[in-house]
Amino acid sequence: MSTTTIKQIIKDAGGPDAIAQASSKAGGDISKDAVYKWSKTGIPDRHWPVIIALTNYRPEELYAANCAARGLPVELPHPVEAAE
Repeated sequence: MSTTTIKQIIKDAGGPDAIAQASSKAGGDISKDAVYKWSKTGIPDRHWPVIIALTNYRPEELYAANCAARGLPVELPHPVEAAE
């Protein structure tokens, strides 16, 4: 399965300017400079509603892109059950 990158999500949302403007209209405070940092740090979950409103991405896709940007596995390991 190919994971969408943060750069692609930003592009699909209309770019840093569009994201900052949409955030401002929604009462948020995302700056263009902050958006540029997302490619390495991931999109903070508090900003997901703005991205979802601008794109067709689902939370699961944003989560997977964040994990990829941060070098983390997409799926968390299942907890090991104690032996009886």
